Amino acid sequence: MMLGAMMLLGETVIAQELAVKTNLLTDAMTVPSVGAEFTISRRWTLNVDAQWMPFRQSSNHYLRTLAFQAGPRFWFRAPFTGPFVGPELSVRMFNMGGLPVFHLKEARTQGLFSTVGATVGWHFSLSPRWGLEPAVTLGYGYIDYKRYGEPRSRIVSSKGYTHYFGPVAASLNLVYLLQ
Repeated sequence: MMLGAMMLLGETVIAQELAVKTNLLTDAMTVPSVGAEFTISRRWTLNVDAQWMPFRQSSNHYLRTLAFQAGPRFWFRAPFTGPFVGPELSVRMFNMGGLPVFHLKEARTQGLFSTVGATVGWHFSLSPRWGLEPAVTLGYGYIDYKRYGEPRSRIVSSKGYTHYFGPVAASLNLVYLLQ
């Protein structure tokens, strides 16, 4: 379907190029990430990322999360060269408790964080196959959550939702190009 749309728009499809990546910012927070980006035309790529943290940090502290984000990117020069922009969608399930942030020291919060936004970034080549890609996404976020009175409790003390406008994602991707 994407191929048909590009043909209708007069876009020339080029040989498939693939990049695999990891977000060093989430990796530094012990949340493993992996991503892939496919060249779909002369100036467009499709980016898909996932993050998964299934482990407890200790018996009283944990941050569990599963996230997916995707979106097309328009490259002003050529794919994986210089600046890019594009829309992005993401969804993140989270379960956090016993942490010294967001009033979670003596509580637990579980929910869903969905976002839509615009990403802007730059690809810096380190070698013919390696690169660094800082990017930031600004947009709208919707958070639907349940709050529990204690980190290990299963009794819901409150439910809520909130709307958010502003930065919804930041990344510093280490990129490896498979040509």
